[in-house]
Amino acid sequence: MQEQPLHWDNHRTNLNLTFIFALIVAVIGILGQPVLFVLGIGVAIYSWLTNPKQYLIYRDALVIVYGRPRIKSYPFQEISHLETLSLPIGERLRVRMVNGRRIMLLTKDPDTFRAKLDEALDAFHGEQRGTDYAKENELDTAIDTPTEKPLDGVPPEENLGESSSENDNVPY
Repeated sequence: MQEQPLHWDNHRTNLNLTFIFALIVAVIGILGQPVLFVLGIGVAIYSWLTNPKQYLIYRDALVIVYGRPRIKSYPFQEISHLETLSLPIGERLRVRMVNGRRIMLLTKDPDTFRAKLDEALDAFHGEQRGTDYAKENELDTAIDTPTEKPLDGVPPEENLGESSSENDNVPY
């Protein structure tokens, strides 16, 4: 028996306009331009396989369902934290991965989805997430002061191309 998701939500829009326009281009291609047919079918397949349909929260993973047969699972041990972005085009939920990748989720109800995903992440990591967990995975962002002496006789404007002595490990 398959495990049921703790929570699920659909993508913000059910209408995939890129897919529809690509199919229209493919139909026009059938009528006279074989290149348009191939291009339209190619874009339709790409759109079908890359636009999410549904988001599922399980006890140990976030699963994103795209057009069949594509389903992508993100285990909770790979998820660092969640961010809510308030943009002029609407509110977005961004998932930060441990490796630095970011995934944008466009759910119909981002507030509820974030609360449920936070609950599932807390249950998975125990209650250490946000306390010890954050300290263990924290990046060292201290800035080192330069210890090298400037080159004698070389003006600073000609001293270009030197590597920085600062810690450039800045999370973006």
